[in-house]
Amino acid sequence: MSEHAVMILLGIASVAIAISGFSGVVAVFGGRADGKWSPAERFRTTNMLILSLGACLLSFVPLIEESFQIPDQIFWITASCFLFAFCTFYVIYTIIILRKPNLRRSGGLIMWVRVVYFVCLILASVLQALNVSGVLVKRSSGPFTGGLILMLIPAALQFSFLVLTPLTSTDL
Repeated sequence: MSEHAVMILLGIASVAIAISGFSGVVAVFGGRADGKWSPAERFRTTNMLILSLGACLLSFVPLIEESFQIPDQIFWITASCFLFAFCTFYVIYTIIILRKPNLRRSGGLIMWVRVVYFVCLILASVLQALNVSGVLVKRSSGPFTGGLILMLIPAALQFSFLVLTPLTSTDL
């Protein structure tokens, strides 16, 4: 693995930790520590934490595999398999959660955020499937890091909505 790939993976892990760490700050200073969470707030915070921590943990998979001296082609395949499984499972899980009536209320979650959320995770899954199969992309760090970044986009979007927009607003 190149030094450049290592730096990118560590950078992604740092961004992921920052997003998940700031969620605690938002919870405390936003008055959410008192237990006044709406279903939309819980949904956003849970997604933000799972996606950012998932990206952080998955960014270390190739680094750990390299320490066991696994050949490059193999560890990008296995790392992409893990990322594919995570994204696919989480898309299905989110679809099930979004069926709850309390998240369907007007003002709970806006449609364009849902679209971005699902498009990013589905694109990350497709990119990983292509990396595993070696079709249209060369098996390398590029598709894997691209998938990690696609995972962090919805987490950052959810973070920005928690910080910048009061969740009692009907503009959401």
